[in-house]
Amino acid sequence: MEFDTMFGQKKRFAIKNTVAIRGEGSVYRTGVMAGILGLSLMVWAASTADAKESAWDGIPSEKAPKLATEGLTEQDHPNLDKVFLKPGVNLAAYGKVMLAPMDTAIERRFDEVLLSVRERDHAFEYMTKQLEEAFGPAMVKEAGPGVLKLAITFTDYVPNRSFHAEKASGGGTVDRVYAVGRAAFQATLTDSQTGQVVAVIADADMGLPFPDNINSYTIYGDADRFSRRWAKQIAKLVMSDASS
Repeated sequence: MEFDTMFGQKKRFAIKNTVAIRGEGSVYRTGVMAGILGLSLMVWAASTADAKESAWDGIPSEKAPKLATEGLTEQDHPNLDKVFLKPGVNLAAYGKVMLAPMDTAIERRFDEVLLSVRERDHAFEYMTKQLEEAFGPAMVKEAGPGVLKLAITFTDYVPNRSFHAEKASGGGTVDRVYAVGRAAFQATLTDSQTGQVVAVIADADMGLPFPDNINSYTIYGDADRFSRRWAKQIAKLVMSDASS
């Protein structure tokens, strides 16, 4: 192909390497697409990280399940609110207990603050520690003959002192909420091999009112006190012949 030059001369110009030019364009487009894909992955990873549970996230309000007491007989207990046992079953005959992962089912009114992830984790860890101390060597890790499975659900938990408390109504957070602590739980004991429910336990407690409550300015004073007591009571109930 001929073109006029700047001085009126004709000069032949051959177009070459058209395939190479197209190839370079493909490489460019591929690079752009790879960049976009990489950026998308980075955004996705960031959003996934943001979606992870924060220590201050509120636990969604949830109604506590009905106690599974079918086939069980209610027993009088001097301290625990509810104790149901399967007739003819001696809990002490098992001799060992394994702890199932704990759960929460805590219902809040619209004007109450939600339990935070940080507070829930403390409730689980503290109760686990107290149960391990109360049961001692009778606490095992795996199911087997003579092993009861203990599943605990906290149905209420109010620290004395909450930080960044999220309102149940979704109206934002409130710093430094002080309150009378309270807590409640329900527990199910099952035969770890058959899955048969042999006992159901439930209790609830609340701290002293202001200004007599010495735990008012602690974080978990009241709730921790209840957990310590419950762990000892559960261990005593399980390790002794509760049916007698």
